[in-house]
Order: sequence, then structure tokens, then C-alpha cells
Amino acid sequence: MRTLCSLLLIGCLLFSYATPVAGILGPLRIQTDYHRCLREKGFCLNAVCPRSTLFVGTCFPYKFYCCKFKR
Repeated sequence: MRTLCSLLLIGCLLFSYATPVAGILGPLRIQTDYHRCLREKGFCLNAVCPRSTLFVGTCFPYKFYCCKFKR
């Protein structure tokens, strides 16, 4: 009986810990999309990229366009 209670307690602790981990991973994607745009030497616009620029990607989470000047 004591073993069953111990296993149940450990299982509950593991499942309760899994929920905050999902919340931690969300901001990582925000940083990677934004930083990827900056690494490409781009900038984020909330409108379509102008003709003098190229579309490189998006700037998550706002769905902005990542634009880069043409060379």
C-alpha cells in the first residue's frame, strides 16, 4: 500500500511539472523567429515588404513580415 501511494505521488508530481514546461517553451519560439530575422540583417514590418526589400520570413507572434534590403 505504501509503495502504491509513493508511485501515485511521484506520478502526480511528474504530471504537474510537465504543464509549466510547455509554458516555458513558448517564448523560445518568439525569440528565435525575431532573432533569425535580425541575423539575416532584416527588420520587422506590420505591412507588406516594400519593393526595395525582400521577404525573408515572419516575426512571430505578431505575424509581422521580416524584410531585408536587396543588394
